[in-house]
Amino acid sequence: MTAVIETPEMAVDLVAFDSMGARSMCTYIETKDVRITIDPAVALAEKRFNLGPHATEVERMGQLAERIRRRAMGSDVIIVTHYHYDHHDPGDAVPLDIYGGKTVLIKDPKNRINSSQGNYRAPLFLAMIKGRAKQIEVADGRRFSFGGTEIEFSDAVCHGPNSAMGYVIQTMVRRGDEKIVHTSDVQGPSRQDQAEFILRNRPNTAIIDGPMIYMLGYAYSQGDLEASLSNIRAILAGGTKNVVLDHHFARDLTFEKYLNELREDYRDAKIGTAAELMGMEDDLLEARRRELHKGG
Repeated sequence: MTAVIETPEMAVDLVAFDSMGARSMCTYIETKDVRITIDPAVALAEKRFNLGPHATEVERMGQLAERIRRRAMGSDVIIVTHYHYDHHDPGDAVPLDIYGGKTVLIKDPKNRINSSQGNYRAPLFLAMIKGRAKQIEVADGRRFSFGGTEIEFSDAVCHGPNSAMGYVIQTMVRRGDEKIVHTSDVQGPSRQDQAEFILRNRPNTAIIDGPMIYMLGYAYSQGDLEASLSNIRAILAGGTKNVVLDHHFARDLTFEKYLNELREDYRDAKIGTAAELMGMEDDLLEARRRELHKGG
């Protein structure tokens, strides 16, 4: 398979990410023991620059949804890190059939969760997959073993610098000496408790949603950005050699400035967007929405 990393222990496919043209952080990890899909969903911003999605974005979302469907259908385990639509799909873009016969490991739908997710999104989603999934397990702070592969989850941490947007769980997959961490929506990580899960585990590969630079000065402060970059530097200094920075990070065309600074300082590491590390061209359609609409 096409993989961002491929070792004797595991292979990783960065299936759908913002750098590929729509909101997603879907990741597929395959080991000798188990096939795992994390956050099989894709979505578009309802409004950006006061404009709705361009037809190009809608078409791209459909293409990425099909990639997600194929990976998820072939998986044994599906992980849902929280209940925002670009991380769990209620059936509009990615069919619910993907959950058939699967072990589904989920963010706790009742504890450390905000009202919109806890009172509406999570219960609706779980009711929809209950008759399909083989097994549904709350994953917060737990470990699960599948043969020689271990999946470990962080305790719930804030979705960003504070709890206003709710909470997420971070995922680590380990087999042998190979460790991969998927942060979900930590928006940085800007908080020390978010970064600690990565720093403690010292993964070979970290898939990080990155600082929310497109909201800088509004919902994301300069202090949040500086804390995020400091934590990313600590992760690189700790020995992580593959760092994916994407999702919130890839919603602003200035992302390259921050990437280039990190690359200059950590030349022995592979640092880039999901598209770049998968050998594709970056295609930040949401960030280019004004241009797309102007062009017709």
